[in-house]
Amino acid sequence: MITQRYRSVESLTLMGNAPKQALGPNIELLLWNVFKCKRKGWQKDFSSLIHNKDLILLQEAVLNTPFDNLFHHSLQHQWIMASSFRNLKSNIETGVKTGASVAAQSQYFSASEHGEPLTQTKKMLLAIEYPLVDIGSTTASSLLVINAHLINFVAIGKFRAHLEQISHTLQGHNGPIVLAGDFNTWNKKRLASFNKLAAEYSLQQVDMVRQPRLNHLFRHLDHVYCRGFEVTHVQVHSDIHSSDHYPISLSLQLTK
Repeated sequence: MITQRYRSVESLTLMGNAPKQALGPNIELLLWNVFKCKRKGWQKDFSSLIHNKDLILLQEAVLNTPFDNLFHHSLQHQWIMASSFRNLKSNIETGVKTGASVAAQSQYFSASEHGEPLTQTKKMLLAIEYPLVDIGSTTASSLLVINAHLINFVAIGKFRAHLEQISHTLQGHNGPIVLAGDFNTWNKKRLASFNKLAAEYSLQQVDMVRQPRLNHLFRHLDHVYCRGFEVTHVQVHSDIHSSDHYPISLSLQLTK
């Protein structure tokens, strides 16, 4: 008999304050699966990486830990966390967390339809609309940012069901989009399914140079897809080891 260790929570938490009124035309972004903030040196690396960032997308983020004050008392970013499950012993919630230097216009979150084997924990996506500066074009006035952690250890049909939730979230937004996260694309079928979805919404994958990792089955799991942007700089922080994923920094520029 397996003792229940986790409970579904599927809740949204808002923290901190954003100082700016709109994003753009240049946006600095950080993507990082933070491995539940378990490794030594995480806080120091995090504080350094988020300096001057406009958007921060975290996966395996946590709530109800000593790190909460970093987010609740922030004057540089508004943070929104979508929790998917809680550890019954520690009371720590896990999910995805997005920070921005502007306040959200609207937000939506959705847990995967299916749970992962044994633990039955679900994965989460968080979609947020942010105001954009006027660059004198026909571009819509809001940016849609989707921070997603895709379901793992399940058959391809259940993975595609989670992709359908992302597709539903993308529908109806005509302006710029950033879709990023840990997509668990560790085989060809998963990656092909994701790329098919991206093509349907004219999303371009951001190319980056990085080293495959053994614990990721020598596949790249973390991705960024964009629409309405030119990517001017990409850096994979392979010198940072306070997570089992390398942080990724991007410089984006709105296109007219």
